[in-house]
Amino acid sequence: MPTIRFKKLSLHDHNFQDLIDAYHYWNEKKAQSGGVGPSWTDINLLDLPAELLPQVCVVDVSDAPADFTYRYWGTAITSMHHYDLSGQSVMDLTPPDYAQCIWEQYNEVLTTREPQTFLTEVPLDSGFYTFYIALRLPLSSDGETIDKILAAEEYGKERDHLKNLFNELA
Repeated sequence: MPTIRFKKLSLHDHNFQDLIDAYHYWNEKKAQSGGVGPSWTDINLLDLPAELLPQVCVVDVSDAPADFTYRYWGTAITSMHHYDLSGQSVMDLTPPDYAQCIWEQYNEVLTTREPQTFLTEVPLDSGFYTFYIALRLPLSSDGETIDKILAAEEYGKERDHLKNLFNELA
């Protein structure tokens, strides 16, 4: 089976308004907190676009070694994966190369201490591919240490749009 790949994407490289709105909400809360990111307690998921809520997840960050454990797992994510990983590590995702791909994305947020947007290409058993965008946003209880990451995903109403965007990116 082909490998799962992802590419970094600028938030301005797409027009998915729900993700842009989620970023602006996070940025507003970040400005109020004055830290690397707002605290999880500053976030009210009901303030995010209603259509986006099922496509949101939150991970707890642990270090030594770095790991990311799902605290909140939206219903659309459950539908896509056919399982719920609430309370489990991203390394429990299947297949293992998908788990590694997602771990790398979360680790990029942890390392850069900045929001990151990724476009991921996932090969299917049928020989086709599916694509989705994930906006990953750092959260910090003390303003300095990233202890959670909020992710919002967009699956696209027209999959060809995401495929074309993936192919256009370097």
